[in-house]
Amino acid sequence: MAQELTQPLERDGSAFRLASRKIRVEVVHGPDRGLVAELPGPEARVGLGRECDLVLKDPTVSRLHLVVRVEGERIRVIDAGSRNGTAVDGVEVRDAYARPDAAISIGGTTMRLRMLSDVVELPLSQRERFGGMLGRSVAMRRLFAVLERVAATDATVLVEGETGTGKELVAEAVHEESPRQGAAFVVFDCSAVSATLIESELFGHVRGAFTGAFADRPGAFEAADGGTLFLDEIGELPLDLQPKLLRALERREVRRVGANVPRRVDVRIVAATNRNLAREVERGKFREDLYYRLAVIQVALPPLRERQGDIPQLVRHF
Repeated sequence: MAQELTQPLERDGSAFRLASRKIRVEVVHGPDRGLVAELPGPEARVGLGRECDLVLKDPTVSRLHLVVRVEGERIRVIDAGSRNGTAVDGVEVRDAYARPDAAISIGGTTMRLRMLSDVVELPLSQRERFGGMLGRSVAMRRLFAVLERVAATDATVLVEGETGTGKELVAEAVHEESPRQGAAFVVFDCSAVSATLIESELFGHVRGAFTGAFADRPGAFEAADGGTLFLDEIGELPLDLQPKLLRALERREVRRVGANVPRRVDVRIVAATNRNLAREVERGKFREDLYYRLAVIQVALPPLRERQGDIPQLVRHF
């Protein structure tokens, strides 16, 4: 399944556009039986979570259960790490192409998918580079188009992708293209700090707060004041510290360990993970309210196997 998205790339004047057909979904079995929806391509998410393009009520369906992609004249069905799995015409699959009018079963729900003749056009970036990221493929031009719009705002961004896909490059590029570009860009790796020190490293501490705290020390939030804080591997943050991070994001203030008075901070947050955070929420390993606070803008990085057309450009560059 290494094929890249293959919808036609068209040029309208000086602008690139992606022409993709719509997908018709009909639920034929389950709590949502009778539901019919038309989803714009080239990609749609199906699950219980409100962030999905098609939201179902079936409790046996995962928060993010299924990703459906239009690839040329075919529909690709990708299980998103669901708890109860995905089947195409009765055969359990992780990543497969579905025949026209195939029966797709997820949990206790069965759907039929059909590609429509209706075409939607999506704008693509004209750029072949965004910060340290390179790519001419449809997948990367779609990504760059999203990041161009996001960078100009202060919205919190959640970047999801496999190890090695360039999540930190996304955070750096968003910072450099934002109005905060002249301020600090601070990286905090949640997987690299011991659980006993992570609160102090994030929020700071005052002298005498604990053994070894010989002086006041600001944390990562204060260091990034006015700029961007990149929370790498956010899925590794201990569950007992997640309410404190949520409070900091909601109130825009932090309280150093041992302090009585909070401090205001002006920080843009970009978080990243190689985990499926929606599934972590489902398993009780990550707080739902924190997930939605972080996933204001959700960006999925395509692995190189899904954009093999970029390999020659990458080889020439490196």
